Amino acid sequence: MKYSEKFKSLYPERFKGIYSSRGDNDLISIRIRQGKERDPSRWWYQQLEVLANISKKGDGRVHFTTRGDVELYGIQLSDKEKVLRELESVELDPRDSCGASVRNVLPCPSYICPFAKTDAIKASLEIASFFRHNPEYEFPKLPKRVKISVSACEKGCSVPVIMDVGIVARGEDLFDVWVGGGIGDHDFQGIKLFEGVTLADAKRISIAVTNILKRENEKRGFKWVVQKYGSERVKEMILNEIEKIQIERIKGIPSSHLNAKLMVVRTRGGWLNWEEVEEVAKIARENLGFVSLFNSQAIFIPVRELPKGAESVEYPYLKNVVEACIGDDYCPPAIISTTKMAEDLLKTASDSKMRIHISGCSHSCGRHQVADLGFRAVMRNGKRALKIYVNGNNYSIGKVVGEVDYEDYLLVVDKLKGIDLENIEEIRRKLMEIPSFKAGGQSEE
Repeated sequence: MKYSEKFKSLYPERFKGIYSSRGDNDLISIRIRQGKERDPSRWWYQQLEVLANISKKGDGRVHFTTRGDVELYGIQLSDKEKVLRELESVELDPRDSCGASVRNVLPCPSYICPFAKTDAIKASLEIASFFRHNPEYEFPKLPKRVKISVSACEKGCSVPVIMDVGIVARGEDLFDVWVGGGIGDHDFQGIKLFEGVTLADAKRISIAVTNILKRENEKRGFKWVVQKYGSERVKEMILNEIEKIQIERIKGIPSSHLNAKLMVVRTRGGWLNWEEVEEVAKIARENLGFVSLFNSQAIFIPVRELPKGAESVEYPYLKNVVEACIGDDYCPPAIISTTKMAEDLLKTASDSKMRIHISGCSHSCGRHQVADLGFRAVMRNGKRALKIYVNGNNYSIGKVVGEVDYEDYLLVVDKLKGIDLENIEEIRRKLMEIPSFKAGGQSEE
């Protein structure tokens, strides 16, 4: 089947989790999340075994995303219904994982974090329960996707700055709320509009934002509603909308910290092959039975004792993190192999201690804006290049310092080792030693 035909047949139902892949053939991708009313961060070993088995007959790999979801590639259209039944048998559900829908309400896995002030899982399920499988909040009634996250403490590991609604706990039932963040062709930094609200109010704010997006029919996303009206007017609109929303009283609860060691399995730009997924499932089965997926593309396995040679971590701290979108393996807009970049950086930049994120196009699925060092693929004078972002974090979008030729990404990391990433002039001075570097960026956009 030609890509154009496949795209037309699948695009209207993207909210059901089925995506068309690159190439003139009938291969598709299926984006998967936990079933309705289930912990979005806790994946059981039986589920991993099914993912490995499906992948074995498809692409042979599994992709772990930056929103705690999983993607399978290389599925034949003729096998789609069979694959969906296999996923359903272990309570995995593609619906609302892509397209115009309210995506998974992303919580940090607060049960493995000693800093957690509330149960982020309970909070996310409380909010998600209103939206999941609700046709009023899916295409075609919803014009654009909505992303909501919950962080269990002020560290903000669920990255509120790039969410339509970013909820951050200050106590077990006390939250601050960021609104209007978003990345993609245009980056908008979320604004803290509400302080010290209850979980019930945070849920109302999430519903209000989505209702306003529907009413405005803004197909570019809620960040453009904020740009149109300004933050103060949007806050007033949200408060007016909240008055119409009736929900039962709910309260946040303290997080119960899991008493276990954490083994970390690092992916290669999000990818593991099916044998590796089976091995992860085996380790989980022999311990507490599950793994934790979050937004770092790493897999945390609670274990009783660490296997010999295994990497351990005190969550939420990870050094030398390399995250990436799927790149040109399957994504039609991508112009580079983000997987190759991620593999190279993991091998050669292991002592950099930087969080490095990679996006293969302007859609920003690699979240390059919120890393210590971010790369975004662009075209410059007909050649592939990389726009360089520095000093992004959970509360601030990184600054663009310039561009280099695509092939020079390892040189960039080498030049920036040990540099204060807040010192833009020093960064540019070091990068000027790379012949292809152009300050400011000259990409064709």
